[in-house]
This record gives sequence, C-alpha cells and structure tokens, in this order.
Amino acid sequence: MNAITRTIVYNIHPQSLIISAGAVMGGLTASVIRGGISLFPAIMTLLFAMLLQISANLYHGYFDLCFGAGENISGMGDRNSRAANSSRVFILRIVANGFGILALTAGMSLFAFVGWLGVIYVAVIALMLYFYFAGPNPIVRTQWSLLFTFLFFGPIAVSGTTLIQNVANRDWLPIVVYSVINGVLAVNAHIAIQYLRYEEDKINGKETLVTARGGFFTRFVYLGNAILVCVILILRPSAVDFVSRWVGIAVAICLLLSSVWVFSKMHRDPVKVSRIVRTITLYQYSLVTLVLMAIVMYSVDKFNINIFHFL
Repeated sequence: MNAITRTIVYNIHPQSLIISAGAVMGGLTASVIRGGISLFPAIMTLLFAMLLQISANLYHGYFDLCFGAGENISGMGDRNSRAANSSRVFILRIVANGFGILALTAGMSLFAFVGWLGVIYVAVIALMLYFYFAGPNPIVRTQWSLLFTFLFFGPIAVSGTTLIQNVANRDWLPIVVYSVINGVLAVNAHIAIQYLRYEEDKINGKETLVTARGGFFTRFVYLGNAILVCVILILRPSAVDFVSRWVGIAVAICLLLSSVWVFSKMHRDPVKVSRIVRTITLYQYSLVTLVLMAIVMYSVDKFNINIFHFL
C-alpha cells in the first residue's frame, strides 16, 4: 500500500463507521416501535449516513494535515515532508469532495419520503458541518466537539431515520429515548477515539476533552454517560418496548460492567490504554445497539416490514 492510499484509508477511519451505522439502527428500532420499517428507505438512510461520515472523516484529516497533524507531525519543518503533505492535502480534498457528492446523491433519494422536512435536515447538517470543520473557530479543534457528536449521532440521526420511515406518526417517545441512548454512547465512542489520537492532538495543539481536561477527568464523563444509559434501560423499559423490565436490567448490567472495566483502565496517561479503550468501546456501542434492536423486534407484538415505502 503506497503512502497516498495509506493516508486515505487512515483518514476514512473504518472503525468509526460503526457509530453512524449504530445511529441508523437506533432510528430503525424506534421506527419498529412506532409501527414498522420499509427496507428501501432504511438501506438508503444507512448508505447516506456512512457516506456522510466517510466524507466528514476525510475532511477531518484534510484540515488536520493543513494544521500539521496526521501522520507527519514530526516532519512538518522538513521541506520534503511539507511537499509530501501538500500532495496528500490535495488528494484528501479531492477524495473527500467525491464522497461528499456520493453522500449528497444518496441523500437526495430520501427527499421523496420526508419532503420539505428534508430541506430543514440538510440545512441543519450543512450548517453544523461548517461550524464543526471551518467557521471562525472550528469546533472540531475544541472539547465541544463531543456536543456535536451527541447531536449528529443522537437527535439528528435517530429522528431523521425515524421520520423518513413515518413522518406522520406523532409518537415521539421512542425517538427521544433512542436519541439519548445512541447520542450518549456515540460520545463515549468519540472519547475512545480521542484517547487513541491523544499524542497527535496534544502535539498539534488540538483541544479535545482528553488533552484539555486529562484522562482522569474524562473517564468520569465516560462512566457517567454509561450510567445514564443504564438508568434509562432500567427505569423506562416500556419506552424501549422491552418485553420485561428484567431484560432492560440485564442489558444495563452488561453495559455497566464493561464500562466500569474500561473506566478502570483509564488514567492520566491515555497513551498506554488508548487502543484497548477504543476497541472495547466500539464493540460495546455496536453490540448494545444490535441487542436493543433484536430485543425490540422480538418483543413487539406486530410490526410491518415493507420492501418499498409505499407498500
């Protein structure tokens, strides 16, 4: 694999695509509770979400290289390294634009299901992406990036996926509950990724939660997020349509135990535990999302699965 290809693959961050896929799964789970799902818009929503995240990841890498981060931090003062980075910046911008066009194409197909509401979602997403990556003070280079992670992969992704399935249904409780669950777990996944990139971000002067507040503080945020999800699963099992309160308790206990284990591995030096924290958290996020959807589909008495939206 040559240097350019390696840079592109590295900046796509394939592992992080679990987060966008999980957000769509959360929205589809809420849709099942609200009466049913249609496969075609579900597939197109998943495709749009993953293409959009790939584009965002590539733009993230593009702006990081512009600021001297990425794989060549130590060589930014060398002329040859600057020339190499210059070509990589150009390639990343072209590839990011290409995936952005693909994401926009996939997103256009969703307008048929939500109409004018889709315009609002596109406008909100575009505005947030602008302030996240560009704007007067890019949010991506601050500890507030986690707030945008919650909004993107919680309320926006879950509500958008659910409304595409059925915009007329006024049952908002499943949307709210799964927005919180997916959004909070996505924040934990982002915290784990920040741990992995701690050295890069610290050298580059990027103020993430980990570099700004340290691993000791961040691990309490991580554990608090997990506890919040556990409280929802235990106290409001009807909101996620579990067949029994004990099912919610069982899922919550598994989530809490794994989160406590990760919490115990976090400390003031994230470098030593970054990879294990990221791996466990991403698996935790994907497994919890899939398990919740499987339980709901099993426990709901009746729901419809259609191939096309209009059937």
